[in-house]
Amino acid sequence: MDDNVVPQQIIKLLQDKSQDKKQQGCQQLKSLVQSYAQSGKELLIKQIIETLKIKFTSSSQLYFKRQGMFAIQTVAEILVKEFPQLAERCVKDLTQPILECLNDKEDKARQYAVECLLQLTKTMKTMILLNFNEIFDYQLGRSAEQEPQIVQAMFLLDQLLKTQVQTAVQEKSLDPGKQCYFNLNSIMSQLQNKLKTRVTYVRQFLLGWIKVLNQCHNNDLYIYFPMILEGIFMMLGESNKEVRNGADLQANEFLKQVEVKVNLDQRVNEQIIEILLKICQMKGNQNNYAKLNSLLWIFEYLRVFQQELEEEQKNRLGIQNSPSHVKPDEYLRSNTSPISKNQIQQYLGGFESPLRKTILNSLSQILGPILILLSHEEEEIRKAAQKTNELLLKVMERVKNSSIEFINIVPTIKEMLTDKKSNTAESALIWMKHLLEVYSESLFPTIEDILTKLIDKLADSEFAIVQNIMDVLANISMHSQYFEIVIDKILIMLRKNQEQSEKKGDQIFKKLCSLLNPQKVYFTITAKLLEVYSQNDVIFISNTVQILTNLLISEKELQNLRNILRNLKHEKDEKKRQHNQEIFETLYRTFCYNSMSVITLCLLSEEYDLAYKIIISFSEVEVNECILSEIAQLINVLETPVFICNINNYLSFKVTIIRVRFSSILNEMFVWLNDAIAIRSCFQYPEAKTQKRFKYLNIILAIGQENGN
Repeated sequence: MDDNVVPQQIIKLLQDKSQDKKQQGCQQLKSLVQSYAQSGKELLIKQIIETLKIKFTSSSQLYFKRQGMFAIQTVAEILVKEFPQLAERCVKDLTQPILECLNDKEDKARQYAVECLLQLTKTMKTMILLNFNEIFDYQLGRSAEQEPQIVQAMFLLDQLLKTQVQTAVQEKSLDPGKQCYFNLNSIMSQLQNKLKTRVTYVRQFLLGWIKVLNQCHNNDLYIYFPMILEGIFMMLGESNKEVRNGADLQANEFLKQVEVKVNLDQRVNEQIIEILLKICQMKGNQNNYAKLNSLLWIFEYLRVFQQELEEEQKNRLGIQNSPSHVKPDEYLRSNTSPISKNQIQQYLGGFESPLRKTILNSLSQILGPILILLSHEEEEIRKAAQKTNELLLKVMERVKNSSIEFINIVPTIKEMLTDKKSNTAESALIWMKHLLEVYSESLFPTIEDILTKLIDKLADSEFAIVQNIMDVLANISMHSQYFEIVIDKILIMLRKNQEQSEKKGDQIFKKLCSLLNPQKVYFTITAKLLEVYSQNDVIFISNTVQILTNLLISEKELQNLRNILRNLKHEKDEKKRQHNQEIFETLYRTFCYNSMSVITLCLLSEEYDLAYKIIISFSEVEVNECILSEIAQLINVLETPVFICNINNYLSFKVTIIRVRFSSILNEMFVWLNDAIAIRSCFQYPEAKTQKRFKYLNIILAIGQENGN
């Protein structure tokens, strides 16, 4: 740099404390700049500015700093006024010395620097934005300023810069060909980095600028959301109420843009979804409000997608109802209702909107966090997650016949099946049930693994989850190649958990019978019990048969099987009677492992002679706790409405076919059971309770004796 680019005479005049000499120095400096500018000597002008920086603004003396700032203002004024193009190229050179003074240790120096920058902004107007990023950085660095006069000056500078940004954007919108000094891409990149801060006053400053940028761009910052959205959401956990409310308002303003802008760019959509899901998975109670807002955003994307699907369906219906001689594309274009080009392509050419691609491609990523948040400790988050999950299920129902992307969520669901939290696991089961209904063939390769996880979950789950697991297992069992596998795995699980087998077995078998063919379920279970466990676990067979017996006499789903057994002796059709006999014998072979169950089966089938022989055989066995327990179970069975009605009707209305032999058998059988009740009461029940508990059996006994006589 030429040290003589600014004559010593001018420097001395500028350093002089006399006001007249300072003005004289500024006037000479102005003439010097004019002469260089007219000659096109841009480099010399930049050297003049650099000299003013070295000799004045970098000085340790406050007076010199101030004089240097004043001299730079003078250079800026003449360039902007007479040589605007040259001024544009010198913006950074003119502002940089002033910005460096903003970090001065002396309050006065910083105050002069802010005031000078304010004047430069007034002089250069939108042109100052050519160095906006650096000015913004220095502003941000001084956002914690405490000196009142500096704070006031900084506030005025900030407001003036925002005005210049708004003016620049507005001028560009009015005249697209005009040069715009403001670079939105650049400031957004800067904001992306700055928004990571946790400093409260910096967050306040940034929120103010985001609000202005959104307003001056007519709420059209959607493509920049991936840069700034995470930072705004993180402010929702800010302890400072003003920052928290400001972030909340801004997030809500941005949310309004989703419905309008969501089909602009698939890549932007996917980046936003990724951010939302990242926030949903953050730990710590301080992020709960951010999680809630993320769920609301995801819900909005799904809602708009559902609307899109509904519109698509309406358009298809419109075409289907169009006159047969009119081609579909002609109909769409001639329809009086406004139909977009995308909608025409959507019907005619299989067009997939950016939103559709986003949602379907992100299904597995979306579902996992939602299922986890269904078990969140905060109720509001649970409700929002439930609402979002329900909407996602509705979306699946609409696209299930045209999209296979839902298959991609299977690994996520399998993982959620093992979750310890009931809401999450329960919803995962509902999803698995829906998937099996729609994509069963596509899921065959993973069925074995799914079955293993379901059975493991079945062993540890409460009633509500057991019901959902059985829904899924029943769905799998509908495919013949998996029916016996499911029964096998259930029996293995019940055997391993015999302390729970009675309660769980009752739920499981009851649900299976309600969802599948009850007769097939019974035959398969009884056959498996004999085939697998008859040699090594008689007790397990006995307990399982007892569960099947209780269901047989009480559940409406088994009414058909009960009717077959009741009519065993009264069926007139030979083939049917033979078939019914085979049913009885099939059940009998397994029910034999529980004496009271086989008696129940005989009584239900009106095989009284056989029942009598089995009961009499008890006299040959030593009475013990086990025998008494089985007798108690039988008594409970005989007290059920099925047997009261069955035996009462038999004795009262079919007297014509009763023979003395059968009446005698019934009589002896009931006498024996009455004695057994007396024995059981000594072991287990007080006399008053016994009499009340067995009053129905005494009535049956009296009827039997009366008919026997």
